[in-house]
Amino acid sequence: MTIVDFDHNSREHVDKAYETYRRHRSECPVAWTESHGGYWVLAGYDEVFQVARDDHTFSSTKGAVVPSTDVGQLLPIMADPPELERYRTLINPFLTPKAVKEQEAFIREITDEAIDSWIETGSADLVMDLANPIPAKLTMRLLGLDPAEWRMFAEPLHDVMYTRPGTPENEDGQRRVLSFSQKIIEEVDTRIATPKDDMISRLLASEYNGVKTSRQEVIDLARMVIFGGMDTVVAALGNIFLQLDRHPDIRRRLIEDRGLLPTAIEEFLRFEAPIQGFGRYVTRDTCIGTQSIKAGETVFMLWASANRDEKVFGNNADELDIERMPNRHLTFGVGGHRCQGSTVARTELRIVLDRVLERIPDYKVVWDKVVGPDTIGSSYGQRSVPVTFTPGNKLNA
Repeated sequence: MTIVDFDHNSREHVDKAYETYRRHRSECPVAWTESHGGYWVLAGYDEVFQVARDDHTFSSTKGAVVPSTDVGQLLPIMADPPELERYRTLINPFLTPKAVKEQEAFIREITDEAIDSWIETGSADLVMDLANPIPAKLTMRLLGLDPAEWRMFAEPLHDVMYTRPGTPENEDGQRRVLSFSQKIIEEVDTRIATPKDDMISRLLASEYNGVKTSRQEVIDLARMVIFGGMDTVVAALGNIFLQLDRHPDIRRRLIEDRGLLPTAIEEFLRFEAPIQGFGRYVTRDTCIGTQSIKAGETVFMLWASANRDEKVFGNNADELDIERMPNRHLTFGVGGHRCQGSTVARTELRIVLDRVLERIPDYKVVWDKVVGPDTIGSSYGQRSVPVTFTPGNKLNA
């Protein structure tokens, strides 16, 4: 057994993550760390792929975060088969390509509204003023909640995701996340009394193979939609905004040919996974590669490390190649827990990036004022990306 000094929640890890991942892939793709009570760190693509596809041996019922956080039950992410299939089937109709296509006009509208609010000034914070509100407002709309109340949910989530466990800011964020759960409960009970044509009401009326969806399950499903919908895209956008500033050649190509956006987005997601890893609980003695793993232990799948495995992505795995094909990245997971919101996320990224490249193509990042995360234990993104640009006109002046 190889023991490593590894803590994905530490501030020190933020600045050296990819260097650490590279070393672990080379020297010890399955290694043990004593941090947070001890867990196995999986750095190689094959090892991560094996675990992610075996929901019977590697359980999700205790959550995906290491160490676990007290933010309530999240379904279907904290479910194993056969319940996992039931919960995913209940959510699927709202996230199909057809259903997402119907939201494109709304995404474009709120994106342009956000840009209109600051385009005449020549400066903005592309995280706080753009990346934050877009996915939050869309998530609210999908659930049937008021998009204008997006801050109630999004701000506590970001405080939890970008701060280290055990710090006052993180604990305060967890308390506020639990408090907004009360709002979800109130909305569910309101739909029970007076149903509407929205996700919450339809979930309350749903069943699967004769099993009626309970009130508590709807609360837990709605909570997960908020968690999944309001953070990952924010993190991805913040990272992409920085990469476009670092790589003016890539930005220029995308400005000239927006048809490159879909493959470019896949590469951005591979290169800097907004969720760096997920944990699993081991249900029975097993092996990962040649390493014996005991029942009761925890494994942590490093999506971000697997995404740069040279055995899969070649000698340029640490480089951005916006025409990379094939691109078998694991940013959205794989297997039974593969992200159901991937189509939504890709659509949001495509529309927001298209509007930024169209309306503020010459933006420059104010690098000395960028605020990154204190931890990448849960989410890898930026807390603030200030930019300057040539002032433009509102669309509806």
